Amino acid sequence: MNRAIVLAALACGALTATAILSSDHLDSREVWAVFGPLVGWSFVGTGLYARQRRPESRTGTLMVWLGFAWFANAIATLNHPLPYTLGQVSGGLWGGVFLQLVMTFPSGRIANATDRRIVIAGYLIFTLANVPALLVATPADLGCDDCPRNLLLIDRDEGLQDVAFAFQGALYASLFVVVLIRLALRWRRAPVLERLQLTPVYASGLLTFGVVTVAASGGGDSVIWPAFVATALLPFAFLGGLLRSHVAHLDAELRASRLRIVQAGDTERRRLERNLHDGAQARLVGLAMQLGHARRVAEKDPAQVPELLDGAMAELTTSLAELRELARGIHPAVLTEKGLDAALYALAARAPVPVTLDCANDDRLPEAVEVAAYFVVSEALTNVAKYAQASHADIAVHRANGTVTVDVTDDGIGGADTSRGSGLRGLSDRVAALDGTLSVESPPGRGTHVRVEIPCR
Repeated sequence: MNRAIVLAALACGALTATAILSSDHLDSREVWAVFGPLVGWSFVGTGLYARQRRPESRTGTLMVWLGFAWFANAIATLNHPLPYTLGQVSGGLWGGVFLQLVMTFPSGRIANATDRRIVIAGYLIFTLANVPALLVATPADLGCDDCPRNLLLIDRDEGLQDVAFAFQGALYASLFVVVLIRLALRWRRAPVLERLQLTPVYASGLLTFGVVTVAASGGGDSVIWPAFVATALLPFAFLGGLLRSHVAHLDAELRASRLRIVQAGDTERRRLERNLHDGAQARLVGLAMQLGHARRVAEKDPAQVPELLDGAMAELTTSLAELRELARGIHPAVLTEKGLDAALYALAARAPVPVTLDCANDDRLPEAVEVAAYFVVSEALTNVAKYAQASHADIAVHRANGTVTVDVTDDGIGGADTSRGSGLRGLSDRVAALDGTLSVESPPGRGTHVRVEIPCR
């Protein structure tokens, strides 16, 4: 797809240069033949790069469209009346795309009805605002003595020309003021990091809009070149702002990840406190009471002491089992002593469904990687028990080409949504801290597949 776009852009640029060089009514043809295509190519090239770097944003696609709309300007340089007249209308199409690009940055999507009305007004004004003047003005009246005949001319009328030019200028000026106010309000409401990405785009966009408005309103040749230079710099301003938005997005993700890690730590501490209070602590208090009762009974009826001590021993055994289970949830001893494979076999043995395990790793992995892999499998099997309604699960852990891959698959009902639970999301943050990735595929009715990849050199 990108190759086809590049070839089309090269062809359009070549046609643009050819049309400019063959024009009988364009000054500085050689300069325009060089820099005219370069502007279109810069928009297409930076747009393709932006699409690759930020595929979730439509800004790159709009930049590509703007490049091709810019090439359409060359129609007006042709020497035949029909393309010249069409170019007087369609040549302004790039302005509408440009306005949409500014109004929708950085997502490339129209956010609300007000912005949609502004964008539509931009397309209409940039393409049709000069039509009234074309109905009553000759090319000479428009500043081009050598231009082909204007096919839209009905009757030349100098009085109506002044009205048409004033009307055109008023439309451009009104649109500029509306856009200026809209963008200023949006900029003021934006967070500080978002302002960093909006500032270069809004500044260059409004500057270009301003000089183009002056040029279109009869500013003369002195404004044409500033408008051209401002337009040529636009794609790089958009690309810079878009890349800044990517950095801001990553920063926001990092802040959110850190917050989730802190919250997960607080949640885990509260869980441990609750489990200790409701489990082992309550049993130990009960054990102390049993021993105290046995001591009092020993003075009156020594024969009952063995039975009371047996009960106390049973309570102590249960307490120890609960503490071991609690410690296993914090950090299993078998993981430290025997490694990941042994710890996963222990997990599989306790799983509520049959588990097939494939994890023949000859060497020990780094501790942080082993811990992350263990808890990914543990959380995945917990979810299988709670939600999946599965009859079987598969676990595979392999190390190859400097990457440890963990796959946990079940044949359950699927439909898992990681955004509604903190378990896998917290693990995703743990994995991300190791420069790894965690993905979940869970189509309804087709089971769930959790996959983790962690660099491990």
